[in-house]
Amino acid sequence: MRVSTLPRTLAATVSSVLLAAACGGASTTQPSAPASPLPAGVLTHVEIPSITAKTAAIDIMIVDQQAHLLYVADRTDSGVDVMDVSTPQARYLRTYDVGGSAPNGITLARDQNKLFSGNNDSTISIIDLKTGKILANINTGGRMRADEMDYDSRDKKVYVANSGDGFVTVIDAVSNRVIKKIDKISQGGLEQPRYNPADGFMYLTLSDDNAIAQFDPARDEMVKKFDVGVTCNPQGLAINPRTNQALLGCGNRKKPQTVLWDIKEGKVISTFDSAGAGDMTLYDAKVDRFFYAASNFTSGGNPAPLLAVFSGSPPVQFVGSIPTASGSHSVAFDETNKVIYMQDQKPFDGGLFAVPMPK
Repeated sequence: MRVSTLPRTLAATVSSVLLAAACGGASTTQPSAPASPLPAGVLTHVEIPSITAKTAAIDIMIVDQQAHLLYVADRTDSGVDVMDVSTPQARYLRTYDVGGSAPNGITLARDQNKLFSGNNDSTISIIDLKTGKILANINTGGRMRADEMDYDSRDKKVYVANSGDGFVTVIDAVSNRVIKKIDKISQGGLEQPRYNPADGFMYLTLSDDNAIAQFDPARDEMVKKFDVGVTCNPQGLAINPRTNQALLGCGNRKKPQTVLWDIKEGKVISTFDSAGAGDMTLYDAKVDRFFYAASNFTSGGNPAPLLAVFSGSPPVQFVGSIPTASGSHSVAFDETNKVIYMQDQKPFDGGLFAVPMPK
């Protein structure tokens, strides 16, 4: 096991809405005294030893809330980094090999004890969470990368966006095999698949088409494509299944904004100009918050990357923002310690950012 050095802090002024934000309580599974909470309003740099002093290229990150582990798709070291987040101070544990290629999207199938990784060479690596060993490397048949993905726990299927090839790969999470290739979805720009347990459908943002595709996992077919109807070019997609509302992370840089989407009606509920030109969005039911990594947002014509926070239930409202850095386009959230994670991709300073969730 390789252990990181003590975190460094990088001062970052939080927007005035969040000046009073406090960090969440710390908890630990270790017998020692609880770790000190992270400083509110400060981006704490978290070391990943294998990429220290390198410029990071990190994509999707996810937290296993039960195991208190953060998984990081790290293109810099061509693996999935595993971090212990049982305390507010994340600690590097190991890196899972994905077969030599660089990972992009990742998802967990906890009921199968498996981690899935979509790689640059169009393969999917399936990793045993108990041993850290590769169970299978599956070729999806594309010419470009296998990208973002999500897991349908009811049908035991993983939907993978082959973003540059314009098709979706469906994998049986039990047998570790490709069971369907759904073609002719778009010429490109396939972004974030999200499973909605409320209606049993899988959804996928199509940035080039300014649309959202709906899939029926029972038949593994695309059943509908919704035009977003406003300037967005959606990349991120986060769903609150209780309300059947989704937050779209719009990628359009000419008119940066965020869209609240009605899944059942297939239409825009409202838009927000407080964040935009970003990538990943995330919903967490425990704190009832949407998070949006608006890494290319601008203010007054100048770069102003930020992590935006929205309330999760109607009326959904912009809560506030945390200034970040260019390249911080993904977000993960640790419910136990109420810590938000993003990638730190500043030159020669590879690692992660950690910051307490504002109230």
